Amino acid sequence: MKKIFIRSPYFIEIDEVDQTSAKIEIFLWNKGTTEPTIPTYTLSKNIASQLQTLIAFNVANYAKEYIKPIAPVSVSVPTEENVKNWCYMKIVRYSNDVELDDETFVCFNGYTQYLDGYNQSTEDEVVPLINPNINLTTFSGYNYIDVWIEDNQTYLWEGNNDNFFTTSTEGLWKLPYDYDRYRLSIDGTSEYFFTIQTEQLCEVKYTPITCKFINRFGGWQFLTFFKANSSGIDVTSKDFDILPSSINYNVLQGQKKVFNSQGKQKIKCNTGWVDENYFELIQDLLLSETVLLDNKPVTVKSQSSEYKTNIKDKNINYEIEFEYNFGLINDVI
Repeated sequence: MKKIFIRSPYFIEIDEVDQTSAKIEIFLWNKGTTEPTIPTYTLSKNIASQLQTLIAFNVANYAKEYIKPIAPVSVSVPTEENVKNWCYMKIVRYSNDVELDDETFVCFNGYTQYLDGYNQSTEDEVVPLINPNINLTTFSGYNYIDVWIEDNQTYLWEGNNDNFFTTSTEGLWKLPYDYDRYRLSIDGTSEYFFTIQTEQLCEVKYTPITCKFINRFGGWQFLTFFKANSSGIDVTSKDFDILPSSINYNVLQGQKKVFNSQGKQKIKCNTGWVDENYFELIQDLLLSETVLLDNKPVTVKSQSSEYKTNIKDKNINYEIEFEYNFGLINDVI
């Protein structure tokens, strides 16, 4: 089964002999619910001309409403991820209203890069939704990585605490880590699907801040800012001129009235000294649509970041500015 990343386009193409029109039916559902019997969406097009009969449909955006990651829940043993972090999509193709075939996809809330080219997907049965080549750092407790597992097998998540777990059906799994080298295999065999290296750091001066965000692969990523941070607020309001209550006006009243005042808290965080390849995590953070800072929703205010290297910058630190994604005054209606 193909796995696709819906923040980038994914095209379904139809080009049959004597084709004058084409249609696709899109069926969307989450694990734990029944595959719909009627299409969620139906898309159709006529050919552009007799010389240009290929018809293509971009289906990626239609899966977004079925994927709603909100917040990760840490675990100490392998556990299935929230089913709202991914979804199924079945596509049925028609040419001139004659059914051709159907295909089912697994959709993740990630993206592919421009240089990867067109219609990127993977058919691997085990797909870690991270880059395993980046060393991960933690402060305390368990973080986890999201891993898609398709086969029904007994797996060993081997690391600081070895965990055997059995998948009864395919799905997205949370595999916890703290510090050590972790690797995944079937029942402890010598063949490993992937390996990650993690390190637990001790920060004695500052209070570390944990950032959780959806990365380019559509999985939760944990990034700790270990060093100094600074906070502040931005305030917005509107004002208008008011008329005096009388000719003999009250000098304490003023001539303007302020209304719709609202404030938002902002914070700048520093990673501390990190490896060169951390730039990929910073890139994913800047491009993420879902970000939490110490379990509070934020938006990333930093709009750029320099790619730092050891040979030029010696010690590498990234400073990122965030704005909390809610007002200081509760005005939710």
